[in-house]
Amino acid sequence: MEEDLEYWLEPDLLTAISFYVRKSADKLKRLSELADRIAALRGAMAPKPIPKPEGEHYAYAVDSSYGSPPLELVGGVFTVIAYGYVGKTKRGVDKHLSGVVYFEDREEQDVSRYATLLERKLAAKLLRQKAEGKKEFDILIVDGEIAVHPLPFNLAVSGGRYEEVNKVVDSLMEGVERSQVALVGLAKRVRSRYLSLLYGNCLPVNDRVAASLILRPGEYAVLGPLRDVLPKWAEIHYASCEGGPLKDDVLSCFKEGVPARNAKSERLCQRLREFGVNFGNVLNSNRYPHLKLLGDIVIAYYMPPGSQTAVRVEVLNSGDYSVEEVVSYLSATSSTTTGYPQILDEVDRYVRVTPDLVDAVLMMLIREAPSKLLNVLQPNNLQKFRRLF
Repeated sequence: MEEDLEYWLEPDLLTAISFYVRKSADKLKRLSELADRIAALRGAMAPKPIPKPEGEHYAYAVDSSYGSPPLELVGGVFTVIAYGYVGKTKRGVDKHLSGVVYFEDREEQDVSRYATLLERKLAAKLLRQKAEGKKEFDILIVDGEIAVHPLPFNLAVSGGRYEEVNKVVDSLMEGVERSQVALVGLAKRVRSRYLSLLYGNCLPVNDRVAASLILRPGEYAVLGPLRDVLPKWAEIHYASCEGGPLKDDVLSCFKEGVPARNAKSERLCQRLREFGVNFGNVLNSNRYPHLKLLGDIVIAYYMPPGSQTAVRVEVLNSGDYSVEEVVSYLSATSSTTTGYPQILDEVDRYVRVTPDLVDAVLMMLIREAPSKLLNVLQPNNLQKFRRLF
């Protein structure tokens, strides 16, 4: 490895890096050995050819972006969030871009959640406009999963800092119901392992990797709606993925009420019971009645012609389009560069926030701030922000 590096590293650092390079290489070798077993799931997945789209489809895509990583200032996390949409309509291209300045004394992960909520609010607004006849489209695409964590697994705590998640997603579901369109969630970074259902055990790779090993270019497959998928996934996740050798003990406790043999089995058994209750509360909420539609979200996978990488999508369809028709549109409009629908690539470029923009906005804030409070706008680590100070 030493000869592959073109610059000096401290010997101890080089030794540590070399160890983890070999460790990662071994992991990839094991994955290669598992590839045939995963590919053998093809029969259970039952892939079909992606048909050519029929007729004209009009779509909007919503996305957000923020300066990443956010600036860590004495007074909190600072960045700029941009969010907007790009639509392809009968009248041509329809675009909208807005943004906010984020300056909160919270964790960096809260920035991502807040940006996602802004996206979903904008998506809900588009759906309302569609229902009122102010916009014309058949498909609305959002970046990532349709729901915002902790949904669809459980409701955000009432009165808690994330309660807005319930309200925003409920509004989004109401918009889908009223507008009669297909809402699509297309995740670029896939961490789910829902295909464990076909594997019958804890899948050692994420869904996108597994689907890429199973599908061939020009094929798609449907796993099913979340109301069916998630309870089965939960059993595998808690019993196999987290339980490991305790799998049978956890399942016996959960399904038959047999006392668990140790504390870990009991804890995982309890997690399974709680999952069933929490998921049921989401689908049967009186306060947020439209969340029941989360159970109708269908998980599907497709590989565009000419691509070697599968795409995982969520489809919530309240209109006249089938999942097959939606996948047909997504595949037919896929970029040869990214493999994602071109409109999603376009909105991604449209809303992008650069570090220079974040720097400029921070300087604007510094000029406007009271002089005696300028210290809260100072970075925690000056070495990271020499370009500004």
